Amino acid sequence: MNKYAKWLKIAEHIGAEFSTCVRRQYAAIILSEDGRIVSIGYNGSPPNYGHCNDGFCPRASMNVGHGTQYDNCIAVHAEANALMYSDISLRKNGVLIVNGPPCYSCAKLISTSGISKVIHKSDSEYGNYSESVAMLNASGIEVISL
Repeated sequence: MNKYAKWLKIAEHIGAEFSTCVRRQYAAIILSEDGRIVSIGYNGSPPNYGHCNDGFCPRASMNVGHGTQYDNCIAVHAEANALMYSDISLRKNGVLIVNGPPCYSCAKLISTSGISKVIHKSDSEYGNYSESVAMLNASGIEVISL
């Protein structure tokens, strides 16, 4: 078993428990260069804003394809939350693990974060995946899909 497969299972569990998204329950875990947990984030609405699973998701009402058209997404994505609540000195050259492909906006954030590797769960329905990987690779970040 890949050494990151267990981390993906943990991310899936965290996403299922804490995410308020009705479409995908993502969680991201950032590991330091030496493999310690630096931060955890999950996708959900900003504080004091209606949650998607309470009927406030514009993407669900429009049936937008997965991995596309995030301009109207009200959730803060798991990767963004994990980065926002982490210390750059701890995540430098670290690994970001997420239980689904990162969107292009998250790929931009990851590209400037100090992370050196992204491990994510594969999702054949995810649109715009190649653009996200191209952004990460251009920034010198290794991407591994499991």
